[in-house]
Amino acid sequence: MEGTSNVVQDFHNIDGSASSSHALRFLDTLNASQQVQQMQALSHQMLGVGTGAHLLDAGCGVGDVTRDLGAMVGPTGHVLGVDLSEAMVLEARGRSEGMRLPVEFRQGDIHSLALPSNSFDACRVSRVFIYLEDPRRALSELLRLARPGGAVVLFEPELDSWVLDGPDRAVVRKLLHFWADQLRNPWIGRQLTSLFRSLGVHQVKAVPVVGVWDLGMLETFGLYSVLEKAIGEGVASRVQVDAWVRFLRDAERDGSFYGSMSGVVVRGTKPSP
Repeated sequence: MEGTSNVVQDFHNIDGSASSSHALRFLDTLNASQQVQQMQALSHQMLGVGTGAHLLDAGCGVGDVTRDLGAMVGPTGHVLGVDLSEAMVLEARGRSEGMRLPVEFRQGDIHSLALPSNSFDACRVSRVFIYLEDPRRALSELLRLARPGGAVVLFEPELDSWVLDGPDRAVVRKLLHFWADQLRNPWIGRQLTSLFRSLGVHQVKAVPVVGVWDLGMLETFGLYSVLEKAIGEGVASRVQVDAWVRFLRDAERDGSFYGSMSGVVVRGTKPSP
């Protein structure tokens, strides 16, 4: 099977990975997809802010969303993008040069950011909590940074929701569960509403989203490297995995391939004192 880079593992520690360039290419491919752009548009709408707002984009990556938000808030607003990865922050700064947008990028850990409380009209995060060591602490930090009455908006995929066909249902189920379990928090999407409520967040609203993907994007997600790992750990035999890969490739060729994964956008309001 082609493709040996495990992008799932890369994003747990990008700067400590030998494949940071692969992570950058992955983000560019994913962010350019119609599915992600539609989800981002929904999350922008759920922020409920406009011109002049001060926003936090935590886990900003290469800064695509940060720049979009900068254009949205205009010259009287400000958007701070933070990311744990120094490589991502440097890339985001480089891509933003000369654009004259009200954006800034800093390296920082979402669990504990050296920023004043009540600094932002809204905070947003996308596809970050799946990797975090302590999601509750991270959400508490976002609530600290949001002003009273401000919004916190999170999007997280539900990694255990992949819908894919195959010749052996039991084998496909085992492999998909194994793939999901490569993440620290594969169930974080379904846990967000209870996490918000446990921290006293008001007006919690969850909107489900579904992305439909072709086989090429699954390959970009690191499907083949995960399948090799599954073989090595005895989850399935090479014969079983090869049979599934052939099935997927045949379906892609004849136009019958279907693959989807769901996620959730959750919005909550920081209560006033």
